[in-house]
Amino acid sequence: MTTAGAVGAEAQYPVWDRVVRTIHWYFPLAIGTMWWSGEQGRMDIHEWVGYSMIVAVLTRIVWGFIGSEAARFGHFLTGPSGVWRYLRQGGKHRGHTPLGALSVIALLILLLAQSVSGTMSSDDLLFEGPFSYWAGDWAGAVTEWHETNWRLLQVFIALHLLAIGWYQFRKKEPLIQAMWRGRSGTKFSQTPPSPQWRAVLTAVAVVGLLGALIAVAPEAPSYY
Repeated sequence: MTTAGAVGAEAQYPVWDRVVRTIHWYFPLAIGTMWWSGEQGRMDIHEWVGYSMIVAVLTRIVWGFIGSEAARFGHFLTGPSGVWRYLRQGGKHRGHTPLGALSVIALLILLLAQSVSGTMSSDDLLFEGPFSYWAGDWAGAVTEWHETNWRLLQVFIALHLLAIGWYQFRKKEPLIQAMWRGRSGTKFSQTPPSPQWRAVLTAVAVVGLLGALIAVAPEAPSYY
């Protein structure tokens, strides 16, 4: 009787806290806006969304160390043996699977590379990133990488969507519902989420640091 009551009273918290979910759903919105603004030549919008992407990615990275249990890298990252074991045996995971963990890292790296390289890019005509002068002779190479990284990011997004579709509809795992509501079915956490003010404070600190760097960065010399 006591045992059954204890099990029934098991605490269930969102496996994905509001910080993770907010940043996660901001990514497709920001990526779509960056693509549209780049295609339309709206570099003013493109630049500001790029700044916001830097803030979002860096906040998520910091949250991977100080955030809720399921959001922490130490909770879901595993070595090659763990990935191989998952590929061979499968298994249920309340948070990220070992493959999903690799997907998270890949996404953060690509998004950070895309946004940071944009701040150092220059097309010698319509746009010069705030740090293009600091890039110096590497500005051209960084600009080319910005384009190459965008293509890699598109490939990754396609693979990411295919993987979500596979787990959601083929394996009947409620990934979308869990990421939208925080938990669904067996996807929940037994530990309460970390205070959100930590993420807000982190984002404010990143905004302040980024703003300070932009303020002190010298403008690239004009030759026209």
